[in-house]
Amino acid sequence: MYLEKLEIQGFKSFAKNTTLVFNRELTTIVGPNGSGKSNIADAVRWVLGEQSAKTLRGKKSDDVIFAGSDKKGRLGFAQVDLYLNNQDNLLNLDYDQIIVSRKIDRNGESEYLLNGSKVRLLDVQLLLAQANFGQKTYSVIGQGMIDSILTSSAAERKEFFDEATGVKQFQIKKDQAISKLDHAKENLAQSEQILAELEPRLKSLQRQVNKLERRESLEQELKNLQNDYYSFLLSNLNLDLNKKNIAFEAAKNKEI
Repeated sequence: MYLEKLEIQGFKSFAKNTTLVFNRELTTIVGPNGSGKSNIADAVRWVLGEQSAKTLRGKKSDDVIFAGSDKKGRLGFAQVDLYLNNQDNLLNLDYDQIIVSRKIDRNGESEYLLNGSKVRLLDVQLLLAQANFGQKTYSVIGQGMIDSILTSSAAERKEFFDEATGVKQFQIKKDQAISKLDHAKENLAQSEQILAELEPRLKSLQRQVNKLERRESLEQELKNLQNDYYSFLLSNLNLDLNKKNIAFEAAKNKEI
C-alpha cells in the first residue's frame, strides 16, 4: 500500500483545488519558505484524523480553512482527499484504491468519508491501524516531531510505538470496549438509583394492588350471593304462583 494522490481544496494556503500525484518510489517537494510545503504534511495529518489544532499550527479547528488573501476571499470549507493504492490488499477492503476524505465548514462541523461513504473517525482509525498508518505514526513526520518524540512523556512515546508496531488497532478496540463497559456501569448505577427511589412507591402500589384484588374478590363473592338470593326468591315466587294457579283452576271447576 502506498500514497498515490492527494487532493486539497480550501485547506490553509490551498485556495484552489490542488492535486498532488506521488511516485511510488520517492517524491520530493521543494520550494521557498512560506510556499506551503508544511501545509501538505498538515493536510495529510488532518485527513487522517488529527484533532489537535496546535499540532496543525492553529488555534481552533476552522483555522485550517483558507482565510482569504488580497486576490481571493476566504472560503467556507476545506476538504482533503487522500488516495491509497491497496492492490496488495493490506487494508481489508475489496477496493484496489481507497479514498479517505475529510471536510470541515466554518461552523466547525467535520465529516469523514471512505470511498464517498460517510463514516466515523473511529472507522478511519481502525482501518488505517491495520497498515500501521495514522495521524500519529512514523509515516507522517512533521516539523519538530523528532524533538517532540525525544522530549515526550512515556505515555506519548508508548502511543507512538503502539502504532509503529501494529498494536494500535487492538488498543483502539480495547479503549472502545472499556468505554462501552464504563457506559454500561453508569447505566447500571443510574438504574439502581432509580429502583432505590421507586422501591417505597412500589410497596405502596403493591398494597393498593392487594386492596384492589381483595375488592374484586369481594365484589365477585357479593355478585354470587346476590345471584343465589334472587334465584331463591324467583324459585319461591314460581312455586307460589303455581299453587295459586292450581287453586284458581280448582275453584273455577267447582263453580262449573
